[in-house]
Amino acid sequence: MIKTNFLRANYMARKSSPDREQKIKTVDSFIELLSKIDHKAEMVPEDNAEKFSRLLTSLKGEPLDNTEIELVEEIVNF
Repeated sequence: MIKTNFLRANYMARKSSPDREQKIKTVDSFIELLSKIDHKAEMVPEDNAEKFSRLLTSLKGEPLDNTEIELVEEIVNF
């Protein structure tokens, strides 16, 4: 499910977003971060923006920026 949401976000960014370059980079970054997870051992909290943000922050090793936070909200609300 989460992969589908990332594909949707990527498509939407490429199609119509005025800040699409940054958004595409953010989607790609999230996909890369999530590829570090053993999905058989750990659940991705795709329906909870706060938990999803904490997971990404932990994987990234630093706080999410505004574009990343907005994308988290968008993905959770698909």
